[in-house]
Amino acid sequence: MDFNKKDLHFSSCRELPYIDYHQGAVERKQSIAVEVMTPLYLDGQRISTLVSSPEDVDILAAGYCLAEGKVPAGRKLVHVCLHDEAAWVTTEAGASSVPEKAPFVPITANRLCSYGGLLDSLSTAHHASHGVHEGALVQGDEVLIYTEDIGRHNVLDRLRGFVELQHIDVSQAVLVFSGRVPQSVIEKVHGMGVRFLASRALPTSLGVALAEKYNITLACGLRPDSFKVFAHKERIVM
Repeated sequence: MDFNKKDLHFSSCRELPYIDYHQGAVERKQSIAVEVMTPLYLDGQRISTLVSSPEDVDILAAGYCLAEGKVPAGRKLVHVCLHDEAAWVTTEAGASSVPEKAPFVPITANRLCSYGGLLDSLSTAHHASHGVHEGALVQGDEVLIYTEDIGRHNVLDRLRGFVELQHIDVSQAVLVFSGRVPQSVIEKVHGMGVRFLASRALPTSLGVALAEKYNITLACGLRPDSFKVFAHKERIVM
């Protein structure tokens, strides 16, 4: 898989002491995912508090505002920064341009299976702490962006932020995801403009129904040798 290190954004872990009991008590240390709280301001007004992994919180803030519909109609995001231990998002009058999408070029089942071990091959925080979710936008052999967070919705908002701020073309991208897929996840994937979601976990009934409605291919239970297709199988050559 082809990727540039700048496209990989990992979460922090911290070694914390604990008592391990198994027919006797032993003092040990465990890598635990780091969690922070960051006030979020939109155009100078506090609108929320982000609870997340500590990296790239400015990107998360941008993605959150877009994904949650916080940017008012007729305005567009123009700047985001971290200052005074808070995230500040600024908008201005205008509308973001929405490029016309070319038809999605179907991928082979073998290609999809090749993504089955991708997240495990990239993540160090997940293996150390078992406390983060992961997501990657991939196209062919290329990882367009990879990120992690303690929350699965945060992963999608981070990806949305990177897509917006780095002007990433997702028209032919597959979103490889670690978490389960309820309707809230499909809503965020749809808002990102992604038409193919492949998750290691399984969906809910509402997640499947919404994927059908939004014309999103939904493949779940993804492994290096298998997957289950729940919606829009026409984008997979089997």
